[in-house]
Order: sequence, then structure tokens, then C-alpha cells
Amino acid sequence: MTPPTPTPPPSPAQPPSSRTPDAWTRALHASITASLTRLAPLIAARRTDAFRLLSSAIDAPRGIDLDIYAHAAVMNVHEDAAPRDADHASLARTALDSLAPLNIRAVYLKPFARDRSRMGGQLPAAVTDPTPAAGEPIAEALTIRELDWSLEVRLYDGLSTGLFLDQRDNRAFVRQWCAARAGEPNAPTMNVLNTFAYTCAFSIAAATAGALTTSVDVSGRYLDWGKRNFALNAIDLAPHRFAKMDTFEFIAYSQRKSLRYDLIILDPPSFGSGSKKRGHKPWSSLEGFPRLIRESASLLNPRGVIFASTNTRELCQSDRLRREVFSALRQEPRWLTLPPAPPDFQRDRGRFAACAFELPSPLRSPTNYSQQHRPR
Repeated sequence: MTPPTPTPPPSPAQPPSSRTPDAWTRALHASITASLTRLAPLIAARRTDAFRLLSSAIDAPRGIDLDIYAHAAVMNVHEDAAPRDADHASLARTALDSLAPLNIRAVYLKPFARDRSRMGGQLPAAVTDPTPAAGEPIAEALTIRELDWSLEVRLYDGLSTGLFLDQRDNRAFVRQWCAARAGEPNAPTMNVLNTFAYTCAFSIAAATAGALTTSVDVSGRYLDWGKRNFALNAIDLAPHRFAKMDTFEFIAYSQRKSLRYDLIILDPPSFGSGSKKRGHKPWSSLEGFPRLIRESASLLNPRGVIFASTNTRELCQSDRLRREVFSALRQEPRWLTLPPAPPDFQRDRGRFAACAFELPSPLRSPTNYSQQHRPR
């Protein structure tokens, strides 16, 4: 009797209800194997040991980002998109086995709710659990290598790890820009202002090129983390400044003190809850970006540059971020060329946006952005 022909696994495009838990683990293994091949040049170059292997919007199963940090991995599960019938523990074990070529020892799980406001300020227990979903526990603080510097990450310190991987090549741009300016004849020391500095990775990039940095963030805890990053790279803290302040408060302070900068980095979160106790107003990138650009521009030295970045979905569409810049300045700046997205993020178009620009000199009369950029 002829045995029945095996039924092939359903296509990733089929709805989650049509697949079995085993099918999801097979799909995950296949995606990891394919991505290891696709990113082989990045991995072999050994310029970084922290990168994104799977994208939640592209790879199967949908709704899962898989990030590598040295000898550990983080699986971000977006609950509004990930398969509801998939067993997270099984997926984590599959990921651990599939990542054997990278000698990964632990896979941590971070569930992301679509609407975090419903969480009432409480985080899922998994995001602070030192015991991984698969593998053996790792140290609370882990050092990764990125390009020419080292950075501290913490894989069970909440929903974030302390590092935004998508900004890797933009940090390289910051370093190269500072080094190029410093190499000009009679060039003064570059002064760099890093707003919404988080753990100060952009400041590290600038400081390794000899720039003096000012890192501004409302969180003293993250600024302390940033100081540890300086120490990891043997950078003397003395000439660098760390300001625990709201960004707009620091801009106002700089204006009063006539402080000026050669490069200003604007990489704000999409939203910020603010603090009535501290007098910090809620923040929204959609509403606040033009003001942020306009007020930051007042602090630039001649030939100064602003680097602006966002992952706010609406600002990542088409040339929307550039339109925000034009809206703030009411004139066309001189745009600088940024590097393309790194290879592990090149498929994630529409999820991130960045631009860099120098103020025009002499200033031109205000005009209409859409008229200037009408298709030819």
C-alpha cells in the first residue's frame, strides 16, 4: 500500500488559527536558519556582536523580533501580531537550538502589549526575570562590542536593553563627522549635545572621535548607565557633562548661558508621560518635533549640524521627518547624507527615519516645502 503523501506545512501567510504549535516552531527554525545565511557577512566581519536577526514585520512567525547580544538573545513578542496559539517556551527553546552556530547560551522573552496604557504601569514578570525562557542565566550586565566601542546592555532590566540596535550606523556617522571636523585646519574641539541621551551610546561615538559631549536625560539612572559606558571605553569623564534635566529645560538653560554646540543629536521617544512633580510636560513626537528642532537650532555654532531620528510611525512615512524640519526652520537646510540602514534593518522600511542637516547660510526667505519638492 502506498503511504499517504505528507501534507506540507501551511504558508506563513496563512492565518495563525490554521497552524499548529509545531508548525510555528518549524517556521521559526527556518527563519533563523535563513537569516543566519543572509547576515553571514555582518556576522563574519566581527564589527559588532549585537544585531537583529528576525523582524516581527517580515519573518515567520510574524510578531517576533529576535535580537542577538553577544552570547545571549532577546525574543520580543508583539502580542497583537504574534500567533496566539504558539507556545512561547517552545519557541524560545527552538530559538536556542537554532542559534547554536552563534554559541548563544540564553534566550530571554519580552512580551509587548499593543496598548501599554492598560498595563497600569506594571511590567510583565518575564521582562525582569533573570531566568531565561530557554538556556542558562547570564549576568545582569553584559558587555557587547559595536564598531570601535563597547557598551553595557541588560537583558532583563525591563522592556528595553539599554541599546537601540537600529542606530548602529548612525552612531558611526556621528563618530566620522566629529573626526572629519576635528581634522580640519585649526579646528577647535567639537562640542556635541546629545538630548534624550538614554544610556549615552551616541555620546560614546562622539567622544571616541575626541569630541566633548553633553548628555541630557531626565533619568539619573540612565545617565549613570551612560557613565559606565564611558568607563568601559576608558574615556575620562572629567571633560564630559551629564545633565539630569528635561531636554527643553536644558535648551532654555543653554540659551541663558550662551552655550553653543557643533552637533546636536535629537533622538526622542515617541511618547513621554511627563512628571507633574518635576514639572516635566508630557511629550509627543508628532506634536513636539518642530519645536524641538527649532529651539535646538538656536544653539548651533556656525556650520553646526543637527541629527534627528524617530521611530514614530507617522513620522517615518515618505519624507515626513524632513517636512517637520522644514516646518520648524521655515526654510530649506543643507541636507547631509546619512548611511543606509544597517543590513539587519534594511528590510524594516517605514519603521525608522533619520536625517542630518546644516542650517542654510545665508538664510533664504520662507517658502512652501511641497512647492520646492514638486516632482519634476
